[in-house]
Amino acid sequence: MRGFVKFKSAKEFILKQFKDIKIYGVRKLFHKFYLFIKFLIKLPIYFIALFLCVFIRLISFWVIIRIGKAPTNYGQLSIFMATYYMKKKLGLDRPKKFLLDLLYFDSSNKTYNKQLVKMWKRKINFFPSFILKSVDFINRIFPGWRKHSIENLSLRPERDVDNLVEKCQPLHFTSNEEEYGKQMLKKFGLEEKDKFVCLAVRDNAYDARKDPSRYRDWSYHDYRNYNIDDFILAAESLTERGYYVFRMGVVVEKEFKSKNSKVIDYANSNLKNDFMDVYLGAKCSFCISTSLGFDQIPYLFKRPRAILSLPVGDFQTYSDKNLVMTKKHILKKERKKMSLSEIFEHGLAYAYDTKIFEKKGVELIDFTPEDIKDFAMEIADLAESKNKTDSENDELQEKFKSLYALNIQNKNYLKNFSNSKNKINQNQMLHGKIRSRFSSKFLRENKSWLS
Repeated sequence: MRGFVKFKSAKEFILKQFKDIKIYGVRKLFHKFYLFIKFLIKLPIYFIALFLCVFIRLISFWVIIRIGKAPTNYGQLSIFMATYYMKKKLGLDRPKKFLLDLLYFDSSNKTYNKQLVKMWKRKINFFPSFILKSVDFINRIFPGWRKHSIENLSLRPERDVDNLVEKCQPLHFTSNEEEYGKQMLKKFGLEEKDKFVCLAVRDNAYDARKDPSRYRDWSYHDYRNYNIDDFILAAESLTERGYYVFRMGVVVEKEFKSKNSKVIDYANSNLKNDFMDVYLGAKCSFCISTSLGFDQIPYLFKRPRAILSLPVGDFQTYSDKNLVMTKKHILKKERKKMSLSEIFEHGLAYAYDTKIFEKKGVELIDFTPEDIKDFAMEIADLAESKNKTDSENDELQEKFKSLYALNIQNKNYLKNFSNSKNKINQNQMLHGKIRSRFSSKFLRENKSWLS
């Protein structure tokens, strides 16, 4: 049901089913047949839902009823719900008529962090999905559905471009949770005064667990993956500055091996749980991330973030607590480093598939351990307010901000982005005011990139 509304026509939907079966075989055929049987069984519920949709529209002259399915994956459960809650708390984007929101969690979807769900249920009233899920589905079939849908729970971007988190703290821990979190930190060897950092590095393991490769080919995401071993130098360097380092992860490909006792492979720890996933992100001094769902937790608790990000159009530039850096893009045939503007001009700024880089003849140069260490030291300086005044660096930062703003506003670059599977939602281009800093070392050593 959920996927049907993404298609422009029934023909497109049917062709997609045949394509899936051809790629993934008999197992996928039986899976689709099972879903079709479920649809038939639920037909009576859909008739009830249809009646309710008509009723909702009839009373819309006096009361606007909106329905929203709360997301269950990590990043969206964090920032989408926070954006919705903060706008409601601050009285933003609300119609003049009386408004009633009905939110639900889809019981058929796996919830990736139960602690987050628990915290949101303390803030927002949720209703059973038994009927609401069907009403939501039927509502989207008919014209005017957007009026009765809470869209910021389901559409990109995962961005707080209005900087609402600076005006409203969306999530809180109870006093019992605070005490439990401190006790758990002691089990990891930390005292109350000790500082720690969260390190969140993406690899293939999470997606493979979420949706096994026999159902989906995840290789298109390979450009976002990193080797955790390249982060050991940065982690050990941070311990020399007095930090503990927690390597985060729901599921990971391999261990984070270091002889340094202050480097903790939390992702493979038997003390790992949903609560500590959130607590660590909320209480860390800062977070180093390769741009994945977890890093939204530190953001919601106003923690600085250093984000190694791809593609460049996805930079999280709306907060001055963010530091960003991206991989060097090399035109393989010419052996030429691409500038920021050239990346946009070649249709790579919104390239969400490894094959697009390959098709364009572009090689992405991985960060060296030294690059990552320097990046970690810069976010540590930022968190500790130790950034030295440097006229050259300030000039480079301002040049980056103005050039990036110019590029993301140039819609002509979108014509080079032709991959139909990754159509760009215009909202993804919203960055708000460009406030984040780019790696100072990268800019100093690659001045031609700012052209």
